[in-house]
Amino acid sequence: MTEDRSNVCVACGGDQYLTMHHVVPEMYRHWMPLVVKSKSSRDLLLLCKHCHDSYEQKATAFKKQGVKRFNIPLEGRGWISLPEHKRAKKAASALIRSSDKIPLDRQQVLKETVMRFWNDYDEKEDVPFDQILTVCSEFEDHFKGPDFVEHGQEAIRQLTATCVMNKDGQPTWPDLEAFVKEWRQHFLDHVKPKHLSPLWTVDATIYTR
Repeated sequence: MTEDRSNVCVACGGDQYLTMHHVVPEMYRHWMPLVVKSKSSRDLLLLCKHCHDSYEQKATAFKKQGVKRFNIPLEGRGWISLPEHKRAKKAASALIRSSDKIPLDRQQVLKETVMRFWNDYDEKEDVPFDQILTVCSEFEDHFKGPDFVEHGQEAIRQLTATCVMNKDGQPTWPDLEAFVKEWRQHFLDHVKPKHLSPLWTVDATIYTR
């Protein structure tokens, strides 16, 4: 699709604070076959900040439906938790954020939690308590394990599991086609763009060929 595009928000026509918006979120697009994602400029549309922020709330809700559909959390699968780091981080953060509102006996419990962890974590002596709190509050309490899988990676794996060769002997993925078109329709239904090119359609091909 080759056309001149106006530098205005496709939703409201505004020309201030414009941003490029991927109709199909990058978390999915990143994992798509090259023959599909190289076509994604078709689905890269201008939105102003207001319209973008308004739609993002609805897009996030739509992404959450994928948790059940693809049986994988949005944050991915395969995180390894560090429970002791998490407890120390939570206690330190509470003391930094709202120690003046926490009863003294509870403050003492939190301080003991932090110091018990710190004594095992660091052999340095005479570290100021405020510094200890800062370090503990910035701990990473989980990390990606060796089997970690991104939500989008798993979704696209499932959507490309069925491959059909077209009449020219080229691979197509019917489930992926439907998925892209679902996002296009969702964008139309919720943004209701008034300045979208008439050449842009939900059923347009997803392939670069």
